[in-house]
Amino acid sequence: MKFGKTFAVLALLAAGLAACNAPANETATTPAASEDGVTLIIRFEASDEGLAELKGILDGVSDAMTSEAGFVSAKVYRNIDEPNIFVLEEVWTTKELHLEHYDRINQSGDWAHIKSLLVAEPQMGYYSVDTAGAE
Repeated sequence: MKFGKTFAVLALLAAGLAACNAPANETATTPAASEDGVTLIIRFEASDEGLAELKGILDGVSDAMTSEAGFVSAKVYRNIDEPNIFVLEEVWTTKELHLEHYDRINQSGDWAHIKSLLVAEPQMGYYSVDTAGAE
């Protein structure tokens, strides 16, 4: 389960948390689409043994996800002071499209493999632009 499997896991991770309500060729790439969509933020803390593999997976997320229905973009952030901690920010057209992707990576076992590279469960949440402003 070297790079090929790792890349597949990454692709499934990025694509699987959305549902497939939109046609597969419908992916938004404009900044306006990200404001109308949903942002998924996942925090990972890699084990020392899993660090290199997780980094490889995260490095390929954007390229691996481009063909996923509803996928808009992905950014990976690495903690400057704690290099085993990563934050993955994915933008999807809908939460449902991501949830379908998430179901697929769970069923394939790829999500379990990613979790095996970590010291704790990943922290995940869905976010949208707060157009009403803070209260």
